[in-house]
Amino acid sequence: MKKFLSFLLALAMMLSLVACGGGSTSETPKDEGGDAPASEPVDSVNKDAVEEASSGDVDNGDGSYYNEALGYTYGTKFYSDEPVTYTMFFNDNDAYPIMDSWQEEGGVFAEIEKATNVHLDITIVNNASYTDKVALAVSSGTAPYIIPKTYNEIPYVNGGGIVAVSDYTQYMPNFTNFYNDYNMAADVDTIRQDDGKFYRLPGMKETALQDYTLLLRDDIFTAAGYNIAELEKDWTWDEFADILIGVKAYMVEQGMCSENDYIWTDRWCGSTSGYGTGGCLINLISRSYGIYTTWSSVATNMADLYFDEADDCFKVSSTSDAYKAYMTVVQKLVSNKILDPETWSQEDTVADSAFYTGKTALILTNRSQTTAQIEGLKAQLGEGNFSVYRCVIPMGVDADGNKITYQAENSRLECGVMISSKALNDLGEDEFIKLMRFVDWLWYSDAGLTLTKWGVEGETYTVEDGVYSLTPGYYCGGLSIAQTSDDQEDMRLKYGFACGNFMYGGTTELLTSNFAPDLRDFYDRQGAYRTLKPLDPSIALSEDDSEMANLWATPLFSEMNTWTCKFAMGQADINADWDTYVAAIEAQNVQNIVDLYNDYYQASK
Repeated sequence: MKKFLSFLLALAMMLSLVACGGGSTSETPKDEGGDAPASEPVDSVNKDAVEEASSGDVDNGDGSYYNEALGYTYGTKFYSDEPVTYTMFFNDNDAYPIMDSWQEEGGVFAEIEKATNVHLDITIVNNASYTDKVALAVSSGTAPYIIPKTYNEIPYVNGGGIVAVSDYTQYMPNFTNFYNDYNMAADVDTIRQDDGKFYRLPGMKETALQDYTLLLRDDIFTAAGYNIAELEKDWTWDEFADILIGVKAYMVEQGMCSENDYIWTDRWCGSTSGYGTGGCLINLISRSYGIYTTWSSVATNMADLYFDEADDCFKVSSTSDAYKAYMTVVQKLVSNKILDPETWSQEDTVADSAFYTGKTALILTNRSQTTAQIEGLKAQLGEGNFSVYRCVIPMGVDADGNKITYQAENSRLECGVMISSKALNDLGEDEFIKLMRFVDWLWYSDAGLTLTKWGVEGETYTVEDGVYSLTPGYYCGGLSIAQTSDDQEDMRLKYGFACGNFMYGGTTELLTSNFAPDLRDFYDRQGAYRTLKPLDPSIALSEDDSEMANLWATPLFSEMNTWTCKFAMGQADINADWDTYVAAIEAQNVQNIVDLYNDYYQASK
């Protein structure tokens, strides 16, 4: 336990840069306790807050302001004196689809309303079409007020459909306090636009915790002669591919599969959630090589550029030596009938079924998915007939063959919340500020985050000596807390707590409050074997340049994703077709985007 906490503290220290300040405000004060704001006055999250403060605003000394009429500071709770309704998009996940009970007594929406006097009128959109539906609604001016689970706000910045939320952080004391206490300035600066503002309220984490990784059938790997606990310390993707070739040979020998069967087919890569890009797996592998492709594009920049510290400039990921090297490994896995090429087009449930029935030996996992995967194995294979191991992701290598020790995730920002301009237009300034205070409490206060993660204390969970536990009647796949008796209900399925629309960001204590011993062990190992990649320099394009870059980037990403999936499926050869591929990428104005970013970078030095 001490080792785990030491690792988390080390991560926090590595990520601590220069502190900045921020916002403040809600409705009727209701004492809730909480720490005092940062004792030293610092710059505001909203860099214009000092100039914009009205004569009725009082400086709190932390970069935020208290307005007597608004009556809300850090440590107080948002509660609307009058019932109020706010519209909100809701990203509905097939793995835990929304149920009527979520809005009934005890459900997440009912409990939010009980705590705040705010009714959320939700527009339900399936996860697979969420991005498209949001884009259409924002562009047409019909979007609900609150748009959670947003990964990329850049396409909406210049259209006027979303609010520059940083203009209102002075009314968000919980956001501001977290920003100050955990030195989030450098992280948040990565999402500021050319006007110095940001348009997405990001989920903020005290530390960068690697979430996505691989879950291995350890019983099979061990029987095949591979000690994963030793090998994971410094294995590369190419070495991992050789191990999987050996594992398959064992499985064929034992009659567990044939030579023509694949022993790996995966989720979060195909039609359900890969979105035609290669999804999670390609993202993890590419980041292991120090570059970005596919999923990562929404969180990096216009063309998946990576920053080369040695050459002090931005470069193109998709035509780099690193891209060719990692795609060579992917093709090795496919050509040796290890990784099923259908991975890049199939539904997630196909991959789940193959793993649960023992046809495959590994699958992607994350903190929310592992329990469901173990339960699936129990249902198909029987308890005691398998063992699993959450492994540390293999490493990539650089052009000189040196191992790259970076873990795949280095940002302390998560997806976040956009606020539509329709909210400001409909509500007017004062009522809009009230909405922002509600958002501040629900997504950024410890109380709000605990409510949406754990539910209601005494009813769905208890806390004793700082340890959180579900009450006897519940288990929760979303919290990786397994079912222990037949009469238990899944809290997430039944009531909607621990769902992805609310549960991101927070302190390390809250983020790890549900971690089982095996997960804590994983983070011990992750901290011992891997390091954090420094954040890339922040580039904020002007409105005109951003618009031009978007025009260039749209066909570029389409070309990149098409070729990436062709290579991953074995429909194109990374060596024989390389020159054709590079020419196709270069024909899509990629050099213009590279030059644009490097011009901005040089000008900022």
